[in-house]
Amino acid sequence: MLTGDYVPWVNPQAYRELTTSTSTPIHTGEQIYLRHNFKELIETQAVRVIGPDPADIGGIAELKWVAEHAHMHSILMAPHGTANGLLGLGALINVCATLPANYIAFEYPSASDPWWEDLVIGLPSPIVKDSMVDLLEAPGLGLDIDAEAARKYLRQEDAAFFD
Repeated sequence: MLTGDYVPWVNPQAYRELTTSTSTPIHTGEQIYLRHNFKELIETQAVRVIGPDPADIGGIAELKWVAEHAHMHSILMAPHGTANGLLGLGALINVCATLPANYIAFEYPSASDPWWEDLVIGLPSPIVKDSMVDLLEAPGLGLDIDAEAARKYLRQEDAAFFD
């Protein structure tokens, strides 16, 4: 169990005070942009778990750098990925496969609309099997938009989106 985002991430000292006041691991990071904004949180061990989001941090390379820097400082890693849609999920699956031993959790979006997963090609169903996530096999992010399937869900004014 972990908990987080009690104070603004721009206040590492407040996070440090919170972290040293409880045995529950404190987490932050899902809305922090670029690696340099994680540096003080990590190097002062202001939190016990960080969770950068691949879309918010600036991409896969930034997330990977932060994970490795955190690993060197005994900070655990639980990447965030709930608001990036299915392409963001592909990015998260791929980068998580490269993370060091401090990787502890995988957060992913779960759709409430039954058609959501129809919009892409290459995503396994279910995503999690026996507490594991399989790597995606296609190149790039491992999945692609299914334009024909997505076309039927477009609003009238967006009908030419895939043309």
